[in-house]
Formats: sequence, C-alpha cells, structure tokens
Amino acid sequence: MVTVAVDTRHEEVHKAVLDGLVAFNTAAMGGDGGRQPVSISVRDGDVIGGGAVGRYWHGWVYVDLFWVRDDLRGRDIGSRVMDELEGHACSLGARGVHLTTYSWQERPFYEKRGYRVFGEISPYPEGHACYWLS
Repeated sequence: MVTVAVDTRHEEVHKAVLDGLVAFNTAAMGGDGGRQPVSISVRDGDVIGGGAVGRYWHGWVYVDLFWVRDDLRGRDIGSRVMDELEGHACSLGARGVHLTTYSWQERPFYEKRGYRVFGEISPYPEGHACYWLS
C-alpha cells in the first residue's frame, strides 16, 4: 500500500529523494553533467570561520550556503571567498554562478560583483524578500 505523509526520518527521506532525482536527471540529460561538490573554506587556524558550499552541474555553480563568522566580517573575506568560488567555477568551465539571498542578507554585496536578480518572492518571510541572482 502506498502512503503519503509527513515523515520525521528526514535524513533517510532526503537521501532517497536526492538519489532518485539525481538518477532521473542523469537519465534525462544523458549524463551527470559533471556534477561535483564545490567547497571554499575560511580557516582561522584549525577552526572554520566561514565559506561557501555548492555544486557544479551542467555548466553552472549553485551556491547552497555562504557564511562568514561575525568577527571576520568587514575584512574583505567574503569577497575573497567569492573570488575563489568564481575562479574555481571558471576552472570547471562554468558559464556562471547562481544563488539565493534574503533582504536581510547581502544582496548589495552580490550586485556590486555583477550579479543580477532574476527572481523574487515577497513577502518571504513576512516583512522581507527572497532573491535569486546570477
């Protein structure tokens, strides 16, 4: 019997859905599109103080996560992370980078780097907006 319900076994569901989607996309696209993880770290000694995590797929790098610890901000470290990420994207042959940010985050930071908004949801959350940039 097939059931559809909220499931508290998040990791198990996540893995099954991701594996299924990757297999479906690989079959539909005739290959995996060079899919590979992309990670840029900011290290303060042995401690990770920030970085960016994403993935390359079919000519684009998507940034899933980007963060710099509070005490490291204002020192151009975010710019250095993006420089490293964009340089790595170029070395992979990527046509570009895309990401999501929110109105309380750093949209102007990305726009100064040449990123442009191509989608928006507002309000999301209430009183704010979510932007897609490339």
